[in-house]
Amino acid sequence: MIGLPTYLAAIALATGIDVIANPQPLRRETLEEAASSAKHLIHTISTGTMASVFPSEGDNAGRPFAMMEYHAPCHPDPSLTFVLMPISLSTRNILRNDNHYATYTVQMPAEGVRSPMSRGRVAFIGVSLSVYCVAKVLLML
Repeated sequence: MIGLPTYLAAIALATGIDVIANPQPLRRETLEEAASSAKHLIHTISTGTMASVFPSEGDNAGRPFAMMEYHAPCHPDPSLTFVLMPISLSTRNILRNDNHYATYTVQMPAEGVRSPMSRGRVAFIGVSLSVYCVAKVLLML
């Protein structure tokens, strides 16, 4: 277990804030602040990592697979549109899953960031993609 002085020193090193000379109470982000940050992130960044699981048949059955994909926030919040290609393993895994589950993560780039821990990030875990939307995108290709 990490003691409070060690914890504060770790925060100070990670953020560059002099926690000992300028103590500030630790504050958790509210639900509204987190939602606002996620919305800003989704509208600012157009790539993320989509994770899926290989279907039950085949050599890689049940194994996870993740790869960079593109999204666009062009539907009403909180919906996203994904650019999914028929050749993509992610697309094939999602379409072969009865519930069309996937996980999608987005994070701010590392350029100009003092610490990797300070980068904004959001994960949409176990979301079910609409078959209509996926099929519509595939038909447009």
